[in-house]
Amino acid sequence: MTITAIITARSGSKGLPNKNIKELGGIPLLGWIVKASKNSSLIDNVILSTDSDEYFKIGKSINQNLIYHKRTPQLAEDVPSELILLDIIEKFNEMFDENSIVVLLQPTTPFTKSLDIDRCIQKLIDHHGKNTCVSVKKMTEYPEWAIISDDKIIGKCNQLSGENSIRQNLKDRWIPNGGIWAIQKKFLSKEKKILDEEGTLIYEMSKLQSIDIDEEEDFLLCQSLVNSGIMSLEK
Repeated sequence: MTITAIITARSGSKGLPNKNIKELGGIPLLGWIVKASKNSSLIDNVILSTDSDEYFKIGKSINQNLIYHKRTPQLAEDVPSELILLDIIEKFNEMFDENSIVVLLQPTTPFTKSLDIDRCIQKLIDHHGKNTCVSVKKMTEYPEWAIISDDKIIGKCNQLSGENSIRQNLKDRWIPNGGIWAIQKKFLSKEKKILDEEGTLIYEMSKLQSIDIDEEEDFLLCQSLVNSGIMSLEK
């Protein structure tokens, strides 16, 4: 069995241009997850999937053993992650066997540690018959409390009343935090998807570790946490 991490980092971000190489704590954002994957005790190979030679050079400066997956123009657009992973499996077929595990990692969740990666992978290994394990954060904003509006003036909320207005009466829920997706290769190749609808294992991470950078405000929050010493880069 081989375990291959795939880091996805395209250069065409619309919400925050070039966010994957914005400097955080003295190094480009991409470097945080490259270093975490390098420090993993379970990962055999690390592949960086990007449309940018510059991005790969940055990643290579942190992990000399990093493998380059140069995306086609079609895969450099906003496409499902499954398409990226399947293209890598096809092009680097010699790295995978039927018992391989594919681990999708994303730079935009920078506070993912190597220990988190290993624990997520190990959970998948330990639960025979399961196909996926995903890192999650606990939801504190419940769907029952959502107010829906078509015109941004008047909103409707049919469930925010009675027993549903009391948090303790609602079921715990988790949502993927974008950090780690550990997938059985045979499941991915056959089903062409990441999450198993029949039951996906979850690995919970803290609220701070789960910050996912989409916009400038997210990056500024991460920057504040690093500058204050609350969060730090792995050695």
